[in-house]
Amino acid sequence: MISSGNLTLLVRAIAVGMALFHMYTAIFGLMDAILQRTIHLLLSFFLLMLVNSRPFYFADSFGLWGQRLYRLAIAICAIVPMIYLIANYQYLTDGRIQYVGDMTRTEIVLGIAFIVALLELSCRVTGIALPAVCVVFLIFPFVPNLPGVFSHAGYTVAETLEFQYLTFSGIFGAPLAASANFIILFIIFGAFLERCGLGGFMMDFTTGILGHRRGGSAKVAVVASALTGTISGSATANVLSTGSLTIPLMKRAGYPPFMSGAIEAAASTGGALMPPVMGTVAFIMSEYSGVPYGLIALYAAIPAILYYLGIYCTVHFAALRYDAKPLDKADLPNWRGKFEEMWHLLLPIVLLVVLLGMDYSPQFSVGYSILAVIAVSWFRKSTRLDWRGIIEALENGAKGAVLVAVATACAGIIVGVFDQTTVGVKLAQQGNAIAGTLFMGLVITMVISLVIGLGVPPTVSYLAQIAVTIPMLIAFLTSQGVDPYTAKVSTHFFVMYYSTLAVITPPDALAAVAAAGIAGSPVMKTAWHASRVAFVAFVVPFMFIYRPSILMLGPWNHIIYDTALATIGVIVVAAALEGYGRRSLNLFDRLWGFAAGACLIVPQRQYEMVGLVLAGSFLASQYLSEIKAWFGARATKAPPG
Repeated sequence: MISSGNLTLLVRAIAVGMALFHMYTAIFGLMDAILQRTIHLLLSFFLLMLVNSRPFYFADSFGLWGQRLYRLAIAICAIVPMIYLIANYQYLTDGRIQYVGDMTRTEIVLGIAFIVALLELSCRVTGIALPAVCVVFLIFPFVPNLPGVFSHAGYTVAETLEFQYLTFSGIFGAPLAASANFIILFIIFGAFLERCGLGGFMMDFTTGILGHRRGGSAKVAVVASALTGTISGSATANVLSTGSLTIPLMKRAGYPPFMSGAIEAAASTGGALMPPVMGTVAFIMSEYSGVPYGLIALYAAIPAILYYLGIYCTVHFAALRYDAKPLDKADLPNWRGKFEEMWHLLLPIVLLVVLLGMDYSPQFSVGYSILAVIAVSWFRKSTRLDWRGIIEALENGAKGAVLVAVATACAGIIVGVFDQTTVGVKLAQQGNAIAGTLFMGLVITMVISLVIGLGVPPTVSYLAQIAVTIPMLIAFLTSQGVDPYTAKVSTHFFVMYYSTLAVITPPDALAAVAAAGIAGSPVMKTAWHASRVAFVAFVVPFMFIYRPSILMLGPWNHIIYDTALATIGVIVVAAALEGYGRRSLNLFDRLWGFAAGACLIVPQRQYEMVGLVLAGSFLASQYLSEIKAWFGARATKAPPG
């Protein structure tokens, strides 16, 4: 047995080696695809098995030695098949003809063992949902002659294993390529910035600016989570970092525990939607949609602003409802002083955006941006990274990438099955017949995105749908007369939004679970309220399908007009959902607000006019009681003398 001290050193050595490997290939060029992806997954498996040694559920009754043997068997099943790929990569890429040469008996055994190990290890980091979905998809090729679009001729075990294990269409396909080529680099980048103190700087900066306002602690959570989340792209990590500070402050200010957790979870989730960095989603979208990164960040601006406007309004109305107090002036940091002390940590982010805007590859851009973090950290003693800090950042970055690596490998199974059976192509060709109407097609896509997103990062859910829902929806929109470019952009954004929202949507709701743990509130109650706080993100995707101008696709007069309508709708619906505006709202008031918001979404002039009238009268009614009270006070005031 390895002692705990030696195990820690071994884990650190593997994690640091993994991080350095990816930084080297980012700066000096990627290796052959099969080597790059296999080494990435192999090192991730090593870290996972060393850090998380818990066997899957049914092995708990094996006894101590039974569990050890079980873990050893899983380790062999996970590692040996990848060593085989690395040792024979020249033959697999140059000598073997895919789908023509038969798999050897050894390759069949290794392929089965590898898939079993992948599913078991995935259960440790993502839970049962994603592996269960993968099992269903793996069964699908063996069930021929299904009705409708799902019909196929049937495939043998060897054909399915070849597709999944020995090609770039299955496990080692596009999702894992994204993880191995640049997602891990952005996670390392975020780990370096966090180690330098950027998260604390963002927190102090926003607290100093917003803390003195009504419900200031919650408003700090909204803005700080947006700023830090756009770098990390991980809602759960964002909750655990900023939420550990903001949630206790919100509770002390007067917000109930469940509401404190819900606000933090919703705000942290939006970080992946906030330009300019957007976690890693913007770069993945650019890679697979063909739209330049700079344009994606531009298109994302208005929806992201609407998202955080909705949360900010909800937070403000909740502050009035719960009579939440501002932070004490004595607790407010000097934001000007903090900015002067740590502004230099923003320079690597600026460099990253500039390099990407100059059309350098994501891996090249982030590789040099990581080096820039180390360089600029020496501008101030308080942020300086010594060798211990660098080692710690490398280790944390590699560990943070393990979940994504394993989950993207599983997502590759789903994508591979759709490619193998050509169901993805059929869905794209027959999307109209399946859904019937555009609205139903959008609802189906939304549900699929939320289901696939159970227990996995948004990037994984998005990647899994590149061959599934995205082609179907693009074909659907173009058949409705939408130009192909607008259909492509709006569809990718639609799927990305709902993939992101899966982390706060029950029953899984990973971000809400983390927030509930800090807040000490019921998980499901926190998750449902987080979904309510983030209501804009559930509505905005439908808006930019029906109103592409919200994505800045169209003439400026349409962009300004539709954004103004959306802004009014967000404010009105936020008040209706919270049940409070300038005063407490009764049921009629809330239905009034919902009706106004619903009419403003529909892209037809008659509904827009009705929505504007309803919204204007709703907002006026909030001030009506104050006007009446003022006149009443004037009328009852005793005359002088």
